[in-house]
Amino acid sequence: MRFHGYWRAIALALVWLVLLGWTTLALASQAPIRIGVVDVQNVLNQSQKGIATKQKLDQDRAARQRELDARQQEVMKLQSDFEKQAPLLSEQAKRDKSEIIQRKRRDAVRMAEDANRDFEKRVRDAEMDITREIMTVIQEYGKDQAFTLILERSTVFFNAPTTDITAEVIKRFDAKQR
Repeated sequence: MRFHGYWRAIALALVWLVLLGWTTLALASQAPIRIGVVDVQNVLNQSQKGIATKQKLDQDRAARQRELDARQQEVMKLQSDFEKQAPLLSEQAKRDKSEIIQRKRRDAVRMAEDANRDFEKRVRDAEMDITREIMTVIQEYGKDQAFTLILERSTVFFNAPTTDITAEVIKRFDAKQR
């Protein structure tokens, strides 16, 4: 735990040294330093592509959930039928039906677990793909607008509102998708 704070302090010191070095270079060349901050998560959540991807994933999840609910209903119906028929069944028939119900119940649980893992993977993959596209837009925007440095909001302790370029990145990202 102590090493974590130690390494974080070293990393922060290195960032400040790099910024100080850039500041010195910028002053020497008389070029203004422009620093921007972008909230990539907001771009992901508020861009047209991000919203459309989330809606598609939500629709897929809802369809899969309906399928899982149908499986669960089937198991519940089998259990209910079994309970009604149990007094009339032989011991062997009871065991057979009980095994069938248990197998279907296990299959339903496995199916739900597989569906959850699959959905989580699809969400991660979609986020990674869109994030890569967003990074490209941020780099292009930084070059076009002559930024010296653009930082991700989650790595910044404080920034003036004037340095936040998230809205511009969203506009540019949406325009690029058309």
